[in-house]
This record gives sequence, C-alpha cells and structure tokens, in this order.
Amino acid sequence: MKVLIVNTLYQPFKVGGAEISVQTIAEGLHKRGIDVAILTLGKNEEEVYVNKIPVYRLALKNVFWPFDQVDQPKVKKLKWHFTDIYNKKYNTSFLKIINEFDPDIIHTNNLMGFSVSIWDIAKSKGIKVVHTLRDYYLQCPKTNKFKNDNCEKQCMECVCFSVIKKTKSQSVDSVVGISNFILKNHLDKGYFKPSAKKVIYNGFDTTKEISLKSNFKNQTFLKFGFIGQVNKAKGIEILIQVLAGFRDYNNWKLYIAGRVESSYKDFLLSFLPDEKVEFMGYVKQETFFNTINVLVVPSLWEEPFGRVVLEGILSNVPVLGSNKGGIKEILSNNSKFTFNPLNEDLKNTLKLIIENPKELNTFNFDMDYIYRLFSLQSMIDQYIKVYEELKN
Repeated sequence: MKVLIVNTLYQPFKVGGAEISVQTIAEGLHKRGIDVAILTLGKNEEEVYVNKIPVYRLALKNVFWPFDQVDQPKVKKLKWHFTDIYNKKYNTSFLKIINEFDPDIIHTNNLMGFSVSIWDIAKSKGIKVVHTLRDYYLQCPKTNKFKNDNCEKQCMECVCFSVIKKTKSQSVDSVVGISNFILKNHLDKGYFKPSAKKVIYNGFDTTKEISLKSNFKNQTFLKFGFIGQVNKAKGIEILIQVLAGFRDYNNWKLYIAGRVESSYKDFLLSFLPDEKVEFMGYVKQETFFNTINVLVVPSLWEEPFGRVVLEGILSNVPVLGSNKGGIKEILSNNSKFTFNPLNEDLKNTLKLIIENPKELNTFNFDMDYIYRLFSLQSMIDQYIKVYEELKN
C-alpha cells in the first residue's frame, strides 16, 4: 500500500503538536512496511528524505510566509486568507507528485497554505482521501475559532471563508477526529456528511517506565509548569491572575516554557513578583518536565486534543487540565483534576493543591488506559484499518 500524507508543515518546520503527530504517523507506517511519502510546504521547493521517508516540499504560493510570527498588515492578511480558500496554484505540482508517487490513499491533515483544492485533484485521479481533523481550519481561517474568547458561533467573515471548504468536505471518503470533541464539532455543523467517521487519538511512546504514582507530602514544594504557546488562548493570563491570589503562600513557583515577546512578558509579570515565576524560554521537553512536578494546562480555546497532557502523564507528572475541547477526554479518568478556567473551578483546584499537596497522590496514572487509547501501536493499527477499508 502507498500513502501520500499531506500536512502544512513537516520537520524541520514546526508550529505545534500537529507536526509531531503527523511525523509519528508517517514513521510508524514506514516501520510497518507501508510505502509513505510526505507532501508539505516550505519557503523553497525541494525533495529530501527525512528518516528514510521521501518529503516533497513545495514553495508556499501565497502573499507571505505566515509561520514566523511576523505581524502583517490587515489587508495583506485578508488577501492571504482569501487566496487560501481554494488555491489552484499548486495543481500542476500536485499532479506531478501524485503521478510520480502513485498513492493508493491520500491522507490530508492540516491544510492551511494548501487549501482544500488537493481533494479535488485526488478525486480527479480516482484516489481515496482520508482527512484528519487537527484544527478548525475548515471553519475559521485563523484555525482556532478564538478571538477574545471562544467563538460560540461563526462570524460572517468565517462563514464566507468556509462555505467552499464545507462543500468540498463532502467529497472526503473518510474523516478522522483526534478527539470525539473535534469530530462532533464538525459533524454538527454539516461537514463530512457522507464520509466514514472515526476517532483516532494521537499516539505516544508508552514503552518508557513511569512510577504509576506520585509521592507528594504536605511539605513538598510545588513547581507548577506551563509549556507551549504563551498567549491568552492557551490560558496563561487566567493562570497567572488566579495564582496571584495565592502569592502569600510560600510553597509554590510557576515555570513557563515557550517563546514570549518582552512586552507580553512584562504584562504577565505585572501580576506576580519575580520570585514566583520563571520564564524558561524555549527548552527541551525533557528539561521542562525534569524541572516541574505539576503540569497546568489552562487552555481557554477548544483544544482539538491536548498533546501536552499526555506528555506530562508519560513524564510521571500529574496534570491539572482545562475541561475545554479534547483535554477532558484525555483526563476522563482524572476528572477531579479538570476545571473550567472561566469560573471559580481553577481557583478552587489550585487552592486544594496548594493547601494540601498530598491530594496529587490520587492522580491516576493508568497505563492500561493510556496504552489502549494513546499508544503508537494503537494509532497505527487504526489508521491502517481505515486505509484498508477504503482500498478494498
């Protein structure tokens, strides 16, 4: 079987967890003897191999490269998103790569920059399409449905930008959600009506040993950790503002890992004294989890999955997680440690832990549950089954 995996970015380019997950799928399929190739975007066109997998990288055909966090004029951004509704500029390249690799299945993931035009090219060649929902690109050009708060309904701008995407989604043969939440969110809005439907959680290396329990004492110093994009949507403002109410407790400190602009850093520091918070900058995941002993994931936006939650658990760190999006599914056997970040839940959860750290010893490190739902083997098995059902 030959599978062409399509994703906006691929190693060495990365924005978030999607790129890690897509690479994990590609390399997992390759190890199982499936012929895999990657179609992705870059600043220049090239054909390379990454860990023995061929990568076709096309130069972005739009008005600017949007992944380096450089702010652009509003008019320029509007033009970028308008072009991205249905971008035909790649069609010749798509056809060339498809003819050269000759896939049985085209598996699309994040499509920002490519647009949904690739689905039509696949259909024109009679190739089955699997699409994995990893963000809200099909509903919102910003991909996150978040302005100052979660968007309860589509604004007129998003309706206009998404109508073609919604129509084209009906041609996808099989749609996969990385959580029940993100799949249902699209289905409820009329996407993918005739498609086969499946939830396949992101897969992780579950072979490393963890102690399966915590050993907190009431005298334990709490090293709370936040890692990821440091912005309002990820809940960092809410977390710091709530922790400010516990500044007089001397048994905790907050460690923040991730790049942050100096002006935003100053804003966040206005809530807490320097000795209560440390900005670590960009650090390796291992360094971060070796520093902290409690992970806090206070996301305000509806996370499609919440990869960092599993990364925390597999690093033997208990997790306090927002109940937004897919996070609550990962923590379904630890609902005691989930909270609504927009009411008193977060405050009450932190108060419980700060005043009685031993509560963290009740966090459930259930490896049977994790292996069943979140192992690499489980994920790869399920994707192969989806491919085979379409191929046959």
